[in-house]
Formats: sequence, C-alpha cells, structure tokens
Amino acid sequence: MNSEFDKYISNLVANKANFPDSLFEFGTDQKRYELNHPKSLHDSWVTSLTIAENRNRKRPFDASLSIILTLLGQQHDRDIILTYSNVKSYELIGHENGINYNDTYHGDVLTHEVSFENELYKHIIELRSGSIFKVRFTEFKVNEYVYT
Repeated sequence: MNSEFDKYISNLVANKANFPDSLFEFGTDQKRYELNHPKSLHDSWVTSLTIAENRNRKRPFDASLSIILTLLGQQHDRDIILTYSNVKSYELIGHENGINYNDTYHGDVLTHEVSFENELYKHIIELRSGSIFKVRFTEFKVNEYVYT
C-alpha cells in the first residue's frame, strides 16, 4: 500500500494485546482498505446510522449506548454492518456531497482507522464530502450480508 498505511498496520500489530480479536482482525484486514475489494470500506456508502440507548426494563437507569452503521459495499453487492457497543462518545459531522449529492449525501468512504487510547477503542471514518464519524467504544462486531 504505502508507508503511512504500513506504519498504521505495524502499530496495530505491535499493540495486538490491547484489542479484542474481532476488532484486531477488522483493523488489520488489508481487504478492508483496498481500492477494489468487495470487503473494503473504501468507496462504500452510508445507508443508515442507528443510535440506541439500550435499557433494561428492571433497571431503566442502567442504560448503555450502541451504534449500528450500515454501509452499502463499494461493489453494491453487500451490506457491511458495523456495531459498536458500550459507546462512550461519538461525533458525526455531516456535509452534503458536493460532487453529486443525488448519488450519496455524504459521499463514499475515503479512509477509516481503528486505534486504542485511554482504555477505549476508537474508529474514525472519513467520507468524500468531508463528513467524519468518530466513535469510542468497548465492544465491536462486523457483519456482512451479501446479496445473492
């Protein structure tokens, strides 16, 4: 890929012990960053972002926050569903896609990066429009639903 990307992956590998298996595998899977791979987040489109305050009926004041980000894969053959649980903070800065907002409001995913800081995991996704999604969390899951 390139030297900055190689440093990024090397840093994740050097800190493997800090990551749960699912997030480490996702973060170090080079297919998730490639310019032309069905599993890549690059060039995928946001289809939905769901923020939920999860409550137990018996303990309603014991809420936790979860976020589900659904992306239409770059080859339009799958949904890539990123689930962040026990979310501690998030930011969403949305901008209209100046290139073609009729195509996709936010534009396609340009880059994404996972990291570990202050005892939390972080995922930053940057989109073509300048939109940025940042989430800090303790649990992560990725699912893919391929259209047949």
